Amino acid sequence: MSPLHERKTGVVLDTALDITSHHETCRRIFELMEQRRPAYICFATAHMIIEANRRLEVSRAYHDAAMVNPDGRPLAWALQMLGYKDAHCVSGPNQVPLLLAEAERRGTRVGFYGGRAETLVRMQQILADTYPALQVSYLYSPPFRELSATEDQEILTSIQASEVELLFIGLGSVKQELWMRRHFTTLSCVCLGVGAVFEFLSCEKVMPPSLVQDLGLTWLVRLCQEPRRLFRRNLYSPVFALMFSLQLLTIACWRIFGVSRSQGLLVRRNTP
Repeated sequence: MSPLHERKTGVVLDTALDITSHHETCRRIFELMEQRRPAYICFATAHMIIEANRRLEVSRAYHDAAMVNPDGRPLAWALQMLGYKDAHCVSGPNQVPLLLAEAERRGTRVGFYGGRAETLVRMQQILADTYPALQVSYLYSPPFRELSATEDQEILTSIQASEVELLFIGLGSVKQELWMRRHFTTLSCVCLGVGAVFEFLSCEKVMPPSLVQDLGLTWLVRLCQEPRRLFRRNLYSPVFALMFSLQLLTIACWRIFGVSRSQGLLVRRNTP
């Protein structure tokens, strides 16, 4: 087996984010799958970067991920301000259709874990029309409560029995990141934490036009769609802006005094 290509990352608030694109992410995910290495992929928002600073278990989940993609223009802009001019926003809703198209072309078995049962039914119908040759080998909506150890093990056993190769996890942040970190080594597939993507695939929600996304206003459209659920999460945006400004100021001070620090030191909090 050929070795995996080395990751290129930039550190935003102590979290290493991948300098990548939708095309490069797709290539790396299928490379991981072909290597048959248990792995998981995260799509980090500004809200989740703050959570990683607040909660050690989230920080560790990002540390152990094979990729942590900047999901949102603010994170891509932050990376660019740090000097990574080739950094791009790589969002779950835009990435997943590319992965499904490639999975259909390759004959890759995919699975979906999470979401509401009715969402999965609608999604499966739409996927059958959009990707008629796609092999969906696993589909399950877990109860919206804490699972017992027995239930958890039964789910893992059923995932393994399905022989799924790409498993999309739609449990929502922070739950999906913690689930993937806890279970990925026991699964023979690549897991992807994709949040609300199932609702986009089922057409229950619609992404805003590309121009709105390019302007970094996706959050505003989503907030108008789901004000009750997303209001509190969007309060993290000014907190992120303030904390990242302090990071830039700190870096500027280091440069003035000739101090150099590696990314390894910046992400030291993530090590178990």
